[in-house]
Amino acid sequence: MAIHHLLSYSFFLLAFFSLSCLPSLDSLSTVSISHASNQTLICALIHSSDQQSYLNCTSFPQGIQIPPTSGNTSFSGIVGGNGFLCALSLPSSPSYMVCWRFSSNGTDMSYKRIYLGPALKELDAGNSHVCGLADGTDKLECWQWPDLVLNGTEFASSVAVGDGFVCGLSELGQIRCLGSYGNVIDHVPRGNYRLVASGSRHACATSSLNGSLECWGDMVGEKPAGEFKALALGENRSCAMRPNGKVTCWGEDGFALPGNLRDAFFEAIEGNGNVFCGILASDLSLNCWGNEILDSNSSVMKNVLPGPCRSECSCGPLPNYGTFCSQGLMICEPCKGSTLVISPPSIPSQPPTSPPSRRTRWNRKMIAFLVVGCVGSLSFLIASGFLFSRYCKVRGYRVHDSGPLDDPLPPLRQGGPSQTSQVEQAKPTLEKRLSQLTSLGNGGHLEEFSLQMLLHATRNFSEERKIGSGSFGSVYHGTLDDGREVAIKRAEFNGSNYAFWCVHFEIFSARKGIWVNIHGAGIKPPAEDEYLDQPWPEN
Repeated sequence: MAIHHLLSYSFFLLAFFSLSCLPSLDSLSTVSISHASNQTLICALIHSSDQQSYLNCTSFPQGIQIPPTSGNTSFSGIVGGNGFLCALSLPSSPSYMVCWRFSSNGTDMSYKRIYLGPALKELDAGNSHVCGLADGTDKLECWQWPDLVLNGTEFASSVAVGDGFVCGLSELGQIRCLGSYGNVIDHVPRGNYRLVASGSRHACATSSLNGSLECWGDMVGEKPAGEFKALALGENRSCAMRPNGKVTCWGEDGFALPGNLRDAFFEAIEGNGNVFCGILASDLSLNCWGNEILDSNSSVMKNVLPGPCRSECSCGPLPNYGTFCSQGLMICEPCKGSTLVISPPSIPSQPPTSPPSRRTRWNRKMIAFLVVGCVGSLSFLIASGFLFSRYCKVRGYRVHDSGPLDDPLPPLRQGGPSQTSQVEQAKPTLEKRLSQLTSLGNGGHLEEFSLQMLLHATRNFSEERKIGSGSFGSVYHGTLDDGREVAIKRAEFNGSNYAFWCVHFEIFSARKGIWVNIHGAGIKPPAEDEYLDQPWPEN
């Protein structure tokens, strides 16, 4: 009997670890909906024949115009709210997010980078706020929300932002909400869930047991029954997608899906305010509904990415993903929910008892100690491995926030369809840290040179000053302000989607015969700083 109890305990212990390792549903949207006064801006990531994705926007009625991005700029996800649109770069380290803010009439436009740091695996926006999850740390980061107290809040997946609240799922699928809107954060349902979504003043989640809906807050209308795999919530309106791709909607004044779309199958859905959009599975066209203009003609644009391009997928890639993504990226197949049934081991029938011998008691003790030792060792190894992996992922990351989205910025210069947007920025100050270099040795011989000093010494790295070049960069001859002649080695690495360049300078003093290593790094966002002698982006 003691052995049976120990085996039962070890079985449930392993079942617990199996549950905690279930794959999470990371979400990034390729469709966004923004509002400004009586105008609605609908944007989507469009795929082209060269396996690149670019941002395409249109407003209803016409009026809001987002300046076109450069041809080599690709994004992994976009979000929108009242008077703003934000776009996240492709998964990389570091990753950046840029936002456009426009006035109520859509004429005044400003552009700003608001994030630079670890890649974000989740991103969502409400009417006023933007929140995301840093990949590897699961740390919640929010922008345009100075009153929100995070205190190191972590979500495993499914970040959902509403008006005054944000919700997410823990590693075991439990819902957590924080913020100031009590009708939502004070009525969070218990249980385990696959995903959670939020509208302006209500939230819904799908059960991890059977995919059924659970809604709370100020929801309007009667929620439908059955199983669902995707949600889109708005202002007193809601839509949900079933496992077969069909969509049903409910809400204020009998809100429902238009008749011409009720038999359609969708790949993804998105909602904001009173407008909802979905990507048709048949031709990847974007169809929207929710107001008189869109209900009369729901087709908005073609060739929309059915999902974000990622470096890895928990449940496998989407078929033919290679036609949408490049650089080894793929679009993930949605994870299909399944019910996990755990049955305890059955109790074997007991044979007729007989007087135990000394040898029998000794064997049982040995087996009991063996089982306890194995289970304890396994638990210790799993816990140690988990903590070590978390430590390795967290170590070394630096999160960058350029400040509130609504800081005063000069307006953009509007250009033609083929022109890239230009941003006038004040010349920033780049802070360089040499503390890490001292660990390489010769810390007392390290000298610090500003980029402007090196540009002046080499005449902006002109061809006249080039000494030679190799597989890792070019070497230039320069003369410093104090008369020292130096050789400067520069290496640049340019990506096809955005440029991350790292400069490694090796400066040789002919007089003293000393080699000095200086490292500088910077980010060059798309459509800015096409030449080295232009200002760096803000940090």
